[in-house]
Amino acid sequence: MPEGDTIYRTATVLRRALAGRVVTGFELTAPRVTHAAAQRRIVGGTVKAVDSNGKHLMITFGTDGEDVVLHTHMRMTGQWHVYRPGERWWFAPSNARVVIRTAEYVAPCETPPIVPDRDISVALLDQRTVSGIGNEIKNEALFLARMWPWTTVATIDDGRLRHVLAVARELLRRNRDGGPRRTRFALDRRQLVWVQERTGRPCYECGTPIERGYHPGEFRKSWYCPSCQPVSPKA
Repeated sequence: MPEGDTIYRTATVLRRALAGRVVTGFELTAPRVTHAAAQRRIVGGTVKAVDSNGKHLMITFGTDGEDVVLHTHMRMTGQWHVYRPGERWWFAPSNARVVIRTAEYVAPCETPPIVPDRDISVALLDQRTVSGIGNEIKNEALFLARMWPWTTVATIDDGRLRHVLAVARELLRRNRDGGPRRTRFALDRRQLVWVQERTGRPCYECGTPIERGYHPGEFRKSWYCPSCQPVSPKA
């Protein structure tokens, strides 16, 4: 699944392919586009910038004497691709929400729907509140912060909440340059994560078997250590 570090690298690839080039084709099929935005004339304009902010990716076009920003979000399985004109796509063109064409490249984007939040685990995944954190980073950050995944946000004091966010941000920062995503920086490079997808295996800190759980109305799972992340008395 794409996380903030992945989107950072995606923005870099798109910037190299599109920045400074004239848009020769622009197709937009999205459910949340205002009438005013739909009337903007992108074709003939220039791609001025491509930037990322967490899981959000913004492409700025210079057109009709003003800047227009296309704001996309990758959610769980969304992705941008870059192809040469005429090259076969890796997904069905009918699934593309956005397609940007220049003389040299074609950049299509596919994005899925968003899921509402509930407890701290799901709240961290809500990109309307916190940008860039995906399920793996969420699970690892909660472990490092020693927080039970089902703790309700209302019971968390500001200091602990800031700490969780700081841990997640540091993990994203350390992974943004590419390579296998790592949250555990041990000498054994096979041990890349603390809890993610390690059900039944011993915790690296205390030896307790890692457990997996679900959240009501949420399909993304939480992995955690029941000893290092005990049940919150206020949850």
